[in-house]
Amino acid sequence: MPRLAEVRIDGVDVGIDAAAVVQALPLPAALPAPPRRAGALCGIVEHGGALVPVVDLARWVDTGARVDSLDARILILADAGRVLGLRVSSVGGLVDVAPEAVTRLHHDDDAEEVFHSAARSPETDRILNLLDVGRLAALALAWSDGAAAVSAGAGAGTPSAAATAPTRPYALLDAGPLRLGVPAEGLAEVVAMPLAETIAGGHGTWCTWRGRHLAIVPLADVVPGAADDGAAQPLLAVLERDGLALGVPVRATLRLAQCAAPPADEPVATVYDEDGAELRLLDLAALFARRPEAALSRATPDAAAAANGRNGGATAGKPNEAAYVVFEADGLAAAPLDALERILPLAGPPGATLPWEGRAIPVADLRRPDAATAGGQVLIVRAGAGHVACVVARVHLMIPAGAGRMYRLGTTTFVTTDDGHARASYRTVDLAAYADRRDAA
Repeated sequence: MPRLAEVRIDGVDVGIDAAAVVQALPLPAALPAPPRRAGALCGIVEHGGALVPVVDLARWVDTGARVDSLDARILILADAGRVLGLRVSSVGGLVDVAPEAVTRLHHDDDAEEVFHSAARSPETDRILNLLDVGRLAALALAWSDGAAAVSAGAGAGTPSAAATAPTRPYALLDAGPLRLGVPAEGLAEVVAMPLAETIAGGHGTWCTWRGRHLAIVPLADVVPGAADDGAAQPLLAVLERDGLALGVPVRATLRLAQCAAPPADEPVATVYDEDGAELRLLDLAALFARRPEAALSRATPDAAAAANGRNGGATAGKPNEAAYVVFEADGLAAAPLDALERILPLAGPPGATLPWEGRAIPVADLRRPDAATAGGQVLIVRAGAGHVACVVARVHLMIPAGAGRMYRLGTTTFVTTDDGHARASYRTVDLAAYADRRDAA
């Protein structure tokens, strides 16, 4: 199925084989023009370290009233190793057109005609005149050596790509100071930024995501040298590869786009979109290879031990001797069942104290601030000689003794469950001490 880039040249709608489109550059305020007596050349631009001639079709054919708006672009085209530019008034998206929808209208072989077929765009319903890039290059008799242009830009951070390079869908994300492109199949989810905790030893932060522990990677570690704009990003993009996951803070999701896949040895490749703006494409294999904390998301004792820099140990993977209750507060956590006196429904907004066995016991609301007006449950917890009432969003499940396995990551202990279908890992807490820390905060 032909894939076409939909563009407009003044009043004419044009479709161009997407495989021939290298890049769209902003139209310069001043376009150096070659001193020629005739022809359609209107200027010269630099692309990938090479000078590229630019064709203005309006000098050859009637394209209607001249349009030079802010949307005007120089489209870099390539055919059989020849690279040239084409002035266009605007650039649309990529459209897939069924082969039977392409109609040959002119059946002559006049080498001076660059349009002979047309197709209707399934996206905009416009009739697209299909540009024959090969004929355009031959008719202009002006081009740059495509191989030289591509090699000059390779690895230099310049906007260059081979016209025949395969493309794949990327999810574009606004990461504040720059934009990221993530292979679409590797973006699991974008969620509101959860509460994060420090990884033992101060090596970054982690949060809970879908019952798994997720390391959060700062933007400067995703794109080396990227400057942090100092703003707290409201969203977390969850990236997945080979059963592991990592979180990257972002500001917003943008759109899906087809981009040429970067070379395998480039963990981050800089390309340019149709507006000439920089876009950083991520190689997830390279990112996960240099982030060992991704093993946090694999809820197995062996992986947790590897992430902690150990090759096992006396306590790695031991069955849980005590039963645990898994609850949701500011994330999922597990507390020993034998520390709980009772689990009660929450009746109305919690006060500072709660009547219990003839006395008032302190109340600690462990829920997230945005969940404080929702329902919940109260865990009556033994604390020394007394009790404390811990308010949580809800109790999820109980892990009987021997039904899970314990492992440590730094100073934090986790309990893992695996029923053969789903695996989950929960941070264990001392609820009484946890409530004291929350109250102090």
